[in-house]
Amino acid sequence: MAGQGSALAITAAYVLAGELARAGSRSYADAFQRYESLLRPCIERKQRAAKSLSGVFAPRTSLGLLARDLVIAATTIPGLARLAFGKDLADRLALPEYAWR
Repeated sequence: MAGQGSALAITAAYVLAGELARAGSRSYADAFQRYESLLRPCIERKQRAAKSLSGVFAPRTSLGLLARDLVIAATTIPGLARLAFGKDLADRLALPEYAWR
């Protein structure tokens, strides 16, 4: 709903590759479990934010459409988008650092 899909896909690919590399020839099941434990809280926050904001992005009335368009236009004012939506859209995931070969 808020253009988060690409960023999540890149993040997930990075973490999955890193965990698989870290696992090496050991069990891939451990790598998959670590991948999930690292990403699940972030993904669940994103899903909750999408649900709470879906009415804003896809209003059902003409008045809702007008309000949405005004809000979106107003977010071009520097800092306003972060103030209005920051807590719902901000990423709090600290990415692990991996030793790449």
